[in-house]
Amino acid sequence: MTGLDHVDTDRLRAWLPEVREGETTAATMLAVAYDEGIGAGELASWYGRSTESVEETIAALDSPDQVAEIARLEGVNVDGVDLPFAELEELSVSEAASAIRDRAERE
Repeated sequence: MTGLDHVDTDRLRAWLPEVREGETTAATMLAVAYDEGIGAGELASWYGRSTESVEETIAALDSPDQVAEIARLEGVNVDGVDLPFAELEELSVSEAASAIRDRAERE
């Protein structure tokens, strides 16, 4: 892995003030730091995780299903919900985050 392939780093940064769960914040920060050139091994040591875990976290966020992954980290059961994640990808981060928060509060 070298840099993010599918997700714009500025969009990831825009998620930081919108998320509520610590795991979501950590995952987002891992992906941003990775895209800035910090290796998965170094990030693993910073966060006390395995390199494999860091790589999996980055890959989950660096995907076309980024919003669904953020929703999962925020506590939404993404497999059992009819939330149109593909449509949320096209919204602004604040609009997508609002939809995710609303859904997480209902679960």
